[in-house]
Amino acid sequence: MKMSKTKLIFTGGFLGAGKTTLLQYVSGLLAANGQTVGFITNDQAEGLVDTQLLTKSDGIIKEISGSCFCCNYTGFTDVIGELLQDPKGVDVIIAEPVGSCTDISATVLQPLKDQLSSVVAMAPFTVLADPVKLERILDGEDGGMHPSAAYIYRKQLEESDVILISKTDSIPPEQLQRLTDKVNLVYPGRKVLSASAYNGTGIETWLDHVMESTVSGSRIVAVDYDVYAEGEAVLGWLNASVLLQGPSVDWDGFLAAYFERLNAVLGTARVGHIKIMVECMGNRYRIGNQTGTPDTLRFRGSAGISNIAQMTINARVESDPEVLEQQVFEALTQTVSDAMFYEIRQCRSLSPGYPQPVHKYHYVVA
Repeated sequence: MKMSKTKLIFTGGFLGAGKTTLLQYVSGLLAANGQTVGFITNDQAEGLVDTQLLTKSDGIIKEISGSCFCCNYTGFTDVIGELLQDPKGVDVIIAEPVGSCTDISATVLQPLKDQLSSVVAMAPFTVLADPVKLERILDGEDGGMHPSAAYIYRKQLEESDVILISKTDSIPPEQLQRLTDKVNLVYPGRKVLSASAYNGTGIETWLDHVMESTVSGSRIVAVDYDVYAEGEAVLGWLNASVLLQGPSVDWDGFLAAYFERLNAVLGTARVGHIKIMVECMGNRYRIGNQTGTPDTLRFRGSAGISNIAQMTINARVESDPEVLEQQVFEALTQTVSDAMFYEIRQCRSLSPGYPQPVHKYHYVVA
């Protein structure tokens, strides 16, 4: 039975924290419970792997590209309105902010509580954290990031209502317990949970909490916007879509070879996040996900063998955007065989501009 208000869940976290994988899993849980889900993805440019992936799940997908939720607040609330009016009757809306955004509580959550409380029930603001990067941050390091990017990472954790340690399948139980203890020490007052979207551990516990709790945007943090802007601007952003053709290509092997060549071309440039999806007919796809050095690269799914595929590339690398674009396609040229053909269908590379939120509340809305 539909709730009187639609639940609105924000799931933040730095690039590569595992947000989309979590949301895809959650979509199945909610659908199995008879609930309709609306997803709102967000990026600085169109052509998100996340959006492509979520279209394969149970739910209604909306994408806001070109700016973050806070800088395009009206566009964001317009999309919420569209979902609320959808004839399917949306029970839950899950919004995924840009992975390099912070100050979400002051610029998005408080205005929503102030303006839309009659139609949406705000869930606790969850920030996902990759366990390896999280531990390095908690130990006072920069987690392999530019210092200003590490600043954003810390601010995301600071403004959260819930800190969800993700990818727990990748670490032993004793490390998870140590991490949980550290998070409770450094960020007291937050609900600290853990989950793995690969084996489902902990996801229902997290979902039950955010569906039931009414605590949302419980704190506003002080953010130095000059440091914040630098943390975003150090990354070159690239979104591209490429049509690939060739005789009986093993697309799983092709994607692995492409990542190998791309990492070689990038050299010592620090990777924030590279996510690449290869899709073939029959709803077959493979995703490669790299969140730092090449040893962080993980694959899932299988695109199989066929003559044609669509590849979506999202790259966030500490590099000049034009240089990044050149490197992405240089690596592609090195990967395709003489018998293959590729066509760039869409490409945009950029460096995010200075954050200019529409609203910035200095108090917590009750």
